[in-house]
Amino acid sequence: MVELGIALVAGLFYGLAIGIIPAAGATTGLVALYGVIPYFLDYPMAGVVFLMAVVAASTTADSFTSILLGIPGSNSSAATIVDGFPLARKGQASYAISAAITTSTVNGLIWGILVFLFLPYYGQVLLSLGVPELWAFTVLSLLTVGFVSTSNRVRSLFAIAAGLIVGAIGVDPNTNAERFTLGWMYLEDGIQLMPVVAGLFAIPELISGFKLTPAGRVNAKENQQQVLQGMKDSWRYRWDSLRGGAIGAVVGLLPGLGGAISDWISYASTVAAHPTEKFGNGNIKGVIGPEGSNNAQKATSMITTVLFAIPGAPFAAVLLGLFMYLNFEMGSPDLLNNIEFFRSMALGFLVATVLVAIVSYLFIPTISRISQVPYQYYFPILIVLIVWSCLQYTGGWEDIVMLLIFSVLGIAMKHFQFSRPAFLIAFILSERVENMTIQITSLYSVADLLVRPVFLALIGIFIGLLFLNYKLKLKIDYS
Repeated sequence: MVELGIALVAGLFYGLAIGIIPAAGATTGLVALYGVIPYFLDYPMAGVVFLMAVVAASTTADSFTSILLGIPGSNSSAATIVDGFPLARKGQASYAISAAITTSTVNGLIWGILVFLFLPYYGQVLLSLGVPELWAFTVLSLLTVGFVSTSNRVRSLFAIAAGLIVGAIGVDPNTNAERFTLGWMYLEDGIQLMPVVAGLFAIPELISGFKLTPAGRVNAKENQQQVLQGMKDSWRYRWDSLRGGAIGAVVGLLPGLGGAISDWISYASTVAAHPTEKFGNGNIKGVIGPEGSNNAQKATSMITTVLFAIPGAPFAAVLLGLFMYLNFEMGSPDLLNNIEFFRSMALGFLVATVLVAIVSYLFIPTISRISQVPYQYYFPILIVLIVWSCLQYTGGWEDIVMLLIFSVLGIAMKHFQFSRPAFLIAFILSERVENMTIQITSLYSVADLLVRPVFLALIGIFIGLLFLNYKLKLKIDYS
């Protein structure tokens, strides 16, 4: 029990620190932990608590820099800038931060309880599905992550195809022969997840942080009255808060989309709900709406991640790898019977969500000053942590080469607006798609598949999404 408490506190403060660093966020914070997670091998449940506390704390805390500096703490808090930063420049930073924290905390608890306390029961659905249904759900997940295109469908499809090909590097499951390794022994076991995630997401976002400069130093009047008013207005405009939470929860269930999508959709829905009001100049509803989605999206992302080993968002892909390092195999029937694992997830996420809110309320002036530390001071520290984490595979120069290759790829994909989440999810699911396709074609006939209602329903949804995407031509940049 002592180990769990220490892990909870450590995750809380590490997540808080990551949250107040501009352009970092949960994904970068988790990436930097690959070098630390081996210390939890003797206490795996403490590791689960630690990781979930990091997710909860960093997601709540990333509102600080968005409001104070006009720089997103992560992609999932970018929309908060639109009305949060103008409030800070008017001397109402504590008011905006308090409203943001209250909204994130309430929705995090609501959706966290619905997810984590009932996750073992949701898992019973997994036991009722066969290979055809799991194959259809996996393919549907690939379509979902490519459904919202960066600039056009071709780029999303190209990112998915590239991810599947890169994920196939290693050994051919049919012949057990090397495939796409170019004779490099290092690639015989495939490309490891760590350099892929770090290169695609952490490095490009850290580099882009140099381009993000605050419009001006905030000189807010931090006081208790503003904090209390922020809490009151979060309740006063609770329907905007709950709407944002519901949107975040739905987006979290759709693999690969991430918090940026739910954040902007929540903001847009808030603006649409108040057509006579002006936004963008410090409307507190423009803070409450998008902040409702952040923690809710993180919570529901865990459903597909844990039950199907399909990451609900980029941060969940890193979390999946960290859990596997602790010998927890996501998507396995054995995990569904591990009640202690689910309790540890609930403890880490729910308790950290409450504690980080309390710490934030009490120390808003102090945290506000920390968040304004110049970017160049903590950039080297994060780079060292990420490189160290990537070296945990072999410890040799090959690990660094892989990080450099995917960093260049990540920067290029970000610049040319190719979907990085689509590439990542396809990379992770590549082996599964191939193996299940082999099983379906060898064990099932067309007649067998036509009498499986769940399979047919998933295929119907697949076709429907293709048609809807073609008709609406949805295009939202979440690269």
